[in-house]
Amino acid sequence: MEIIHMNIFLSSSVTGPAMAVVPEMNEILDSYSDIDEFLYEADCSCHLTSSLHNLDCSMNYCVCDSGIQLKITTQKTPSMTFKKAVVIVVAVEKMKNTIRPSARLFMDEDLQDILNSIFVEEVIPFENFDITYVADSAYQYFSSSSHKIYDTKNKCFALQEFPGSAKLIALQLQGLNSRREVKLNMALYSSQPSNASSRKIPVTLGITGRNLYLSCVMAGGRAELQLEEVNDIIRDIRDDSLLRFIFFKFDRSSSTSPVKTSTFESAACPNWYICTSQRENEPVRMAQYNEQSAIINFKLIKDEQ
Repeated sequence: MEIIHMNIFLSSSVTGPAMAVVPEMNEILDSYSDIDEFLYEADCSCHLTSSLHNLDCSMNYCVCDSGIQLKITTQKTPSMTFKKAVVIVVAVEKMKNTIRPSARLFMDEDLQDILNSIFVEEVIPFENFDITYVADSAYQYFSSSSHKIYDTKNKCFALQEFPGSAKLIALQLQGLNSRREVKLNMALYSSQPSNASSRKIPVTLGITGRNLYLSCVMAGGRAELQLEEVNDIIRDIRDDSLLRFIFFKFDRSSSTSPVKTSTFESAACPNWYICTSQRENEPVRMAQYNEQSAIINFKLIKDEQ
């Protein structure tokens, strides 16, 4: 079999870099004719008939208009062998171009594939615990006013003092005895965190004209009401050390009575309320909501003096 050498190089007349373009397969098949024996390159039509048919010439040249020079060195060989070789070379180059991935935009799916290759999904074990806790509350003072206080039996508060101690009693006072009636200085507080849905108002209750404040502490499984001496009005309560002075005032009205009543629940001892007894001259104390003998609803009349 005779050897065929094909050299493709740039003519000196071409300026700048250039590359030979491999023609498409269909272009080779369309451009080639068994009768005319023409061969055309895709970007420049180069007529090779004269040189290829001249088999006596051992070295032939063909220069296209774009400056690509085709040099063919051959020994005498049938033209069909050369044509088949060219078709095979073009087919191989076409296959190389076909398997190359086509250029496209970087999509979200590409980024997801990269992240999936980096991050490995891992099951994290966990356990559920049913824990309920109450966050610490802070109370900030913002106003105060003086009130007369009566239970639903119209008993008022009176101060009964002993050496080194004092307590409140509930009784009905008339005439000169009414001077013993105690007025309460009720200070209002805002709570943090605030609860807009709650109708309970934090208050402290002090005896007007005295440095005595009502407080509630637990003793022996029961809540006890005390009077404690405080030198100045309690402004801010930020921890449990002063929580015993806070009571939650809750207002309620009845369809049978136009008079509004209020209850006072201890903040330090939940579900324990300031109350009076059904009988006269009994101490003001603490009782739970469902205690039948206790009166926990009070009427407040603001002191205008």
